[in-house]
Amino acid sequence: MSTKTSTSAMRLHAKSLHRGMRGLSLIELLVGMALSLMAIVAIYQVLAVWDGRRRTITAGSSAQVSGGIGIAEIERDMQLSGMGFGNASAATIGCTVEAYNSVLTTPTFNFVFAPVLITDSASGAPDVVRVLYGNSAFVVNIQKVNASTSTNKTLQYRTGFNAGDLVVVAGNTPRACSLFEVTGNTAADSVSIEHGTAAYTNVYSNTSVTPTLNSGVAGTAYPDGGEIYNLGPGAQLTQWAVTAAGVLTRTNLLRDTAASEVTEGVVNLQAQYGVDANNNGRVDSTEWTNTQPTDWTLVLAVRIAVLARSSQLEKDNVTPRTSPPTWAGGNFTMLNLDGSAGTAAPAAIADDWTRYRYRVYETMVPLRNMIWGKTS
Repeated sequence: MSTKTSTSAMRLHAKSLHRGMRGLSLIELLVGMALSLMAIVAIYQVLAVWDGRRRTITAGSSAQVSGGIGIAEIERDMQLSGMGFGNASAATIGCTVEAYNSVLTTPTFNFVFAPVLITDSASGAPDVVRVLYGNSAFVVNIQKVNASTSTNKTLQYRTGFNAGDLVVVAGNTPRACSLFEVTGNTAADSVSIEHGTAAYTNVYSNTSVTPTLNSGVAGTAYPDGGEIYNLGPGAQLTQWAVTAAGVLTRTNLLRDTAASEVTEGVVNLQAQYGVDANNNGRVDSTEWTNTQPTDWTLVLAVRIAVLARSSQLEKDNVTPRTSPPTWAGGNFTMLNLDGSAGTAAPAAIADDWTRYRYRVYETMVPLRNMIWGKTS
């Protein structure tokens, strides 16, 4: 082979290699970048939708948990209502009880001697519900008070009344009621109990304690025929309320004024009495009312509902303004988060109640202690 032929072949081979190693053109690069950007945008859109769904589901789950906890705690409390005084006479139930506790900022206070008391708030604001019950382990039937002093009550018999118990004494016309802390039951007459102000040995803790619920001046005006009810050592006057921040709280008003938080995310609380007005032994659909009854012996049940709100602000209206959440007692009155009326335009999107999801939890609780006491 000649040198000229060899050189030509080498040149042809070099040109072939040059064409094979040429790479991508500018148009090809632009098309590739466009496809890549489209893929990235699609991925981000998928992630955004997924994250929004995730946050909505998580927030909805939180509202579900909050509402479930709230209604369960209130229901359990109401099931105990009336324990210790379910057989109270019609003249006594509903009386105003004068009470005293030296550890409170305002020692002197009073409460209604009823299993459940509903304070119906104006304009659909959250109601305030009080539940009263005792926890005595001793079954004590209704007792008559045969004699009374400022520190002593003479009963028919004192079995079941122990040092450390809280008792409510009723008497007079119109009915006057007072709360006392039993400090002793060792009087020689075998029928008297004491409620003094000196330290005593608590039967339940077997320790020396100073009574806090006896003022030392009340309790003399109970002539023959008065009644006494044993609420045990751990009586509860529980107040359920909802704060402006959407927190369901519970307070035992007999011993404390500081509310304890139960659950957050609850924005409304509504309750009604079931009053057997026609005395047929049941609560008809027309016998539910927000009005405090005049005859407490006719109250057979209470129905209650809590409204829980998710914490997730949605970008669209997810709750129609014309269809607010409802319960058996009617529609909830909705407010924007800034406190303005739910029918008004809020100051900002974040304050609009329609941008949030809601859960309603409700229950009806028969006042079994009152029903059993009525038929005993």
